[in-house]
Amino acid sequence: MNYEKYIKYSTEEFILDDDFMKWVLHPTLETDRFWNDFLKDHPEKKQQVKEAVFMIKAIRAVEPAVSGQRLDQVCKNAQPSSTPVRKIGWMMAKIAAVFLLLVSIGGVWYYLQTDRESFPMELATAEQQEKGRVILPDGTVNEFETEKTQIRQTASGELTINSDTVSLGDIPVKAEKQAMAQVIIPYGKRSEITLADGTRIWLNAGSQLSYPVKFKGNTREVYLAGEAFFEVESDPAKPFHVITGDMKIQVTGTKFNVTSYSSDQTTQAVLLSGKIDAARNKRFARPVELEPGERIVYNRLEDNMEKDLVDVELYASWVNGYLRFDNEPVENIFKKLERYYNKNILTEKLSGQPKFTGKLDLADDLEKVLKNIGFSASFSVDCENDVYLIRP
Repeated sequence: MNYEKYIKYSTEEFILDDDFMKWVLHPTLETDRFWNDFLKDHPEKKQQVKEAVFMIKAIRAVEPAVSGQRLDQVCKNAQPSSTPVRKIGWMMAKIAAVFLLLVSIGGVWYYLQTDRESFPMELATAEQQEKGRVILPDGTVNEFETEKTQIRQTASGELTINSDTVSLGDIPVKAEKQAMAQVIIPYGKRSEITLADGTRIWLNAGSQLSYPVKFKGNTREVYLAGEAFFEVESDPAKPFHVITGDMKIQVTGTKFNVTSYSSDQTTQAVLLSGKIDAARNKRFARPVELEPGERIVYNRLEDNMEKDLVDVELYASWVNGYLRFDNEPVENIFKKLERYYNKNILTEKLSGQPKFTGKLDLADDLEKVLKNIGFSASFSVDCENDVYLIRP
């Protein structure tokens, strides 16, 4: 065994590692020496190793110590009880033992299946806001009305919004690790955020991002609701994590797009360059490795994840001011346009299931964009009281 693969391991990855599990359950002088040396060289991993050891032993502890066949043989050879009271007591004891075993197994299973990374800040209803907002760790709210907003976090701790410097105030040293800033982008607006480590994030309409004022420890974690394109600054010693309500994505340096709107049926990540590991946002979920050109999709209704090959431009083109579609149902396109333009689009029942292939320039007004779709999908567009009506 070598140290390299364990340096970046999470608690979940330690638990799923066969060599680590063998050491916990069946230690030898050689494996004890290896893990003692590892923890001396990497003391920052002690907590994760401790958690992994605890969980492996907890799961092991609820496994039956005696086989069912052996238990039957023991019961058969045992002398029958001389009193009904003893017989009843013996039966009650067996029932209680089985009940405790089932409760223990069920409790551990529930813990493994349901525990997930929770958001450090309460999510706002971004789509209902008219102005963009940056909420600082001390609760101070800074609003902006620009359609495209530039937000920059400097290494010294300063924050600029469209070139205006914002003071973060005094943050107690003990609280710095938990000190989070939150960016909320309403429908109809976008933002480009540059973090202190050089990572760039394009935040789409109706989205919000929470991130630490300072990255502490051996990871960089941000929390996303909505859609964002990431261009992560490489740092192999400190991997970058994007955490959504359904998915947790780990990278070192790469470009990818994540879509995780609460109103959508799916959460998905599309990789343009580099490499990412994506897993369900629950404890001990196995990660799936993605190569450039691949997409991972989690379906909330079906509760499953699937990976496929895609044309990445279909998912990341919005960053460059246009949308491209390939045989896409128009209902899906309308939903994207409603978020981007912050307008309501109502449709009457269209004949068949019209789809659209082509490129839409988001610099155009919404009516022109809809008419471009309608030309090939055979529908008309009317605007009444700032609501766009789609008719056959």
